Amino acid sequence: MFSRNKPYGKPIKASRFRRLALGSWGPQGDPTIYGIVEANAEKALAFIAVERERTGQRITINHFVGKVFAKILERNPELNTEIRWGKFYPRVDIDVSFQVAIEKHQDLSAGIVRKANHASLGDIAIALNAGATEIRGKDDPHFKGIKRASSIIPGFLQRPALKVLQFLLCTLNIWSPIIGVPKNAFGSMMVTSTGSLGLDLAFPALFPPAGVPMIIAVGALFDGPVYTKQADGNVTIRLEKHLKICGAFDHRYLDGIHGAKIASAIREYFNHPERLDQ
Repeated sequence: MFSRNKPYGKPIKASRFRRLALGSWGPQGDPTIYGIVEANAEKALAFIAVERERTGQRITINHFVGKVFAKILERNPELNTEIRWGKFYPRVDIDVSFQVAIEKHQDLSAGIVRKANHASLGDIAIALNAGATEIRGKDDPHFKGIKRASSIIPGFLQRPALKVLQFLLCTLNIWSPIIGVPKNAFGSMMVTSTGSLGLDLAFPALFPPAGVPMIIAVGALFDGPVYTKQADGNVTIRLEKHLKICGAFDHRYLDGIHGAKIASAIREYFNHPERLDQ
């Protein structure tokens, strides 16, 4: 009836800061910090266009950003962990959860790409496009149970119920089909597209039962100025596609140094998208 919800390795040794962070803050909501990076998307869009032509798949900038963060977690394995019993447990794989809009119910669900750091953009598109079709066409079958329970539970009991869910799935790391969510439903991190709603930027909120250290919001593409200084000293201005990538992060997992590494990696992959396959 019951089994492990997620695969973990043995607990890892935490830095002094992370041990202090564990003692200073509780679960998500208490230690949330935010960050934003504006990236020039021209090279990424050109890379996506080539991959679309090569694979025949509907690859989007959201798929690209998801792969970027999968590679970031690969390069910084201490972020691909989950806090349980005051220790950091490393996840075995890097799985990325993408939010899917269900227009009929004005609702959200999640599609997940397993081992996203090893998946191509085409693989990510295939997995998510098929998952979105199933979610919308079959009324979100994987999360139907938990949503039905949520509609029954009185409003004043919703928060305690979610705390129990978090305790079961994350702290005890147990799963059963009677819980009403898929096993390891949210993976290592979450990506949501606020750009599809017409928002240039938006700061998302961490969802404690997911047990992830970050959620990334991909803003809408917009025309941004690029300044080039010519040999004669004159400056030319042209417009290129940019986007803002906003994130909510659990400060118990990462600090300013990690934030700097994430920002640097985002700019690297947007300037050299071919490195995603390395």
